[in-house]
Amino acid sequence: MDKGADETTNLLGNQTQNYGPGAVDQSIEISDQGGQSSEPSTPPVGITSSMERNKNLRQRHLRSGEWDGAVDGTSSGDDGMYVFVQKPENEVEAQRMQQNYMFGFKKWKSHVTARPLADRSDIVKQLYAEQEKVPPPQVSVYRPTNFLYVILLGWWIALLYCIVGCLMLFTIIGRKYAFFCWKMAGYFFWPFGKFVSMVLPRVIRLNESGTLLESRDRDYTVSDTVPLVSGTPSLGTKHSSYGYWKHPQTYIWLVLGLPLLFIVHGVVFLLSWFLVITIPVAKLNLKAIRVMLFLPPDTVQIKTSSMSLVSPDSEIIIYTHQSVNFYYYKYTVDGMNVILVNLLVFVLLSLVLGYADRDNHLTGDVTKFILSFLALIPLSYYIGMAITSISAQSNFAVGALLNATFGSIVEISLYTVALVKGRQSGNTKCYSELVKSALAGTLLGTMLLVPGLCMIIGGLKHRLQVFNPRSVGVSSSLLFVSVAGAFTPTIFSKAYGTLQCGECVYDTNRTTSVLPNTSYALQCQDCEYSVFGFNGDHTLYDNHIRPLVYACALVLPIAYLIGLIFTMKTHKSHIHDKFMEEAKSRATGDGHGTDVHWGRIKSTVILLCSVILTSLSADIATEHIQPVLENSSVSLYFLGVTLLALVPDIPEVVNGIQFALQNNVNLSIEVGTTTAVQVCMLQMPLLVLLDLIYPVDFYLIFSDLHLWAVIFSVIVMNYVFQDGKSNYFQGSALFMVYVLLILMYFFSPAGNEVCGSP
Repeated sequence: MDKGADETTNLLGNQTQNYGPGAVDQSIEISDQGGQSSEPSTPPVGITSSMERNKNLRQRHLRSGEWDGAVDGTSSGDDGMYVFVQKPENEVEAQRMQQNYMFGFKKWKSHVTARPLADRSDIVKQLYAEQEKVPPPQVSVYRPTNFLYVILLGWWIALLYCIVGCLMLFTIIGRKYAFFCWKMAGYFFWPFGKFVSMVLPRVIRLNESGTLLESRDRDYTVSDTVPLVSGTPSLGTKHSSYGYWKHPQTYIWLVLGLPLLFIVHGVVFLLSWFLVITIPVAKLNLKAIRVMLFLPPDTVQIKTSSMSLVSPDSEIIIYTHQSVNFYYYKYTVDGMNVILVNLLVFVLLSLVLGYADRDNHLTGDVTKFILSFLALIPLSYYIGMAITSISAQSNFAVGALLNATFGSIVEISLYTVALVKGRQSGNTKCYSELVKSALAGTLLGTMLLVPGLCMIIGGLKHRLQVFNPRSVGVSSSLLFVSVAGAFTPTIFSKAYGTLQCGECVYDTNRTTSVLPNTSYALQCQDCEYSVFGFNGDHTLYDNHIRPLVYACALVLPIAYLIGLIFTMKTHKSHIHDKFMEEAKSRATGDGHGTDVHWGRIKSTVILLCSVILTSLSADIATEHIQPVLENSSVSLYFLGVTLLALVPDIPEVVNGIQFALQNNVNLSIEVGTTTAVQVCMLQMPLLVLLDLIYPVDFYLIFSDLHLWAVIFSVIVMNYVFQDGKSNYFQGSALFMVYVLLILMYFFSPAGNEVCGSP
């Protein structure tokens, strides 16, 4: 029996529990009697002690590629709390995975080290395979997507090559390039199942020590042939294009033919790369830009895959059999997903249009506002990756400091710039309410939307998932403390504030019991409790509410600091040491090196650059948000709780979904609760500190709509999490509650009047 796969082992020496791969990355509660762990009388729902079922589950996971190997179990001691995680590939990954279970750290799914390609699935291997070195797969090239390529791109690229070929023919001395263009026209019209190879103009053969063995011009009359798959020259063979730059036809080509084709291939490359699934077409055009357009025209050969033989000393340049591959969403560039890399174009567009087109000659306020918020998506992910990379390569003190200071830098930058803009524009109340709406929206999203989506997606794949209700209960209790501390001033203001109304009229057709002798009643609208009395009396706020706000803003970070100390001391001594010891031994035993995507210096540079770009994008967004509010019927509250709240938290949503897909719903839930705790314990106190240093009229007092929506969300979340089970039905309940609350904000008539909207 494979003990690593079928059993979860307690690293501290307690009794092994046979829960199988269904317990992967889950926090399981084990009863503790007399200081020894024993099998619970009723195993957690969804986990069976049957060894045969464990074996079947393991085989199923192995077939589907969802199971990476053995399971490590760690115990926190006598409290009976267990944490189960997949074995890490190396010490750095062990550090990252361990930090996922620690309070105050970002829950990060992506690897910070390069995974060996040999350990990846065949589908992923094909994505990274060099197209000039792999043999042609035995698949059909007659696909609908390939015919779509011909309709959208192939025919006009081929036509362009034909036109350029005719132009080169008219030059007489460039007729070789004319034949080359016509040859390439046929290739780019239908490149699928064809090889582009280069016959080396000069062969230089070296031995292993680098001594010259042979140097000769290529003899094109040689009839020797070799198999296609071995047509790539050996490692000791080099080629040169001696004499290529001495021919006049080369310069005619560089002036008349190459520039137009270079531009067209470049445009096609950018468009197809940005669409992600068409990256095979992008690689094809990139190879044309970098290699094929600069080759001597008589050295290029095009053969179909049905030809099994090529000339000796030939080098395959490119082969492709498809124009679309839907698995390219898994493709990464320098450790980052290609989709996030492509979104960096919005950073460039937002900065150029935001600062170069201040008079809105090219675009309007709405376009700049949307582009600036789209720019925040990749920047927030890059910041998270940089923080995780540095933390995984440093000690826990450095990691805790980075997570506490830069973990919410995107939101803090956005809110700070918005409040300062409000102060400078003289519309502080508008921007203050917008920021409060964003804070409330973040709490709603992290308590309802994030766990809801994760439970739905994870439940659809795994049917039933389990997590440790005690572990989630601790986080939920801490969230209760956070919400209570953040909304205490609001509740206090409702009890002692002054009821003020926007407009009151007399209704002579109704009477009131308060004034029985009068023949009219007073009808008021837009009423709310205000911390300021009539005629701007600040006595209540200055003497009672403001000191309470400062006290709460001081207590909340202290609570956060206590959590960090607990994580780095008590939790570390019980779990981390054994975990890291096992991780080191496993990494050494597997023989895998630690190839980190981003080193500490590179991560620091990326972190600082991303923070600067985030501040600039936030400046553009807040500069153009007021015209959007004034010219839109959308409620200010709705814009705050959706767009401003969710865009910076998209990395958390993505990571949570990835955890759920790997049957680790416990971390998916922790993603939301950790973010919500940081909002209350760090972001709100920092904004209060900002108002103390630079008055921006930010009062930590929320409207009734925000107050009751957040309290209701906390209650619903804790009710759903109390049974320790997760399925798509429970996730749907959380998601539907979130949708209902968002609809409430959408139809809310309040909010826009403070921004001067009609």
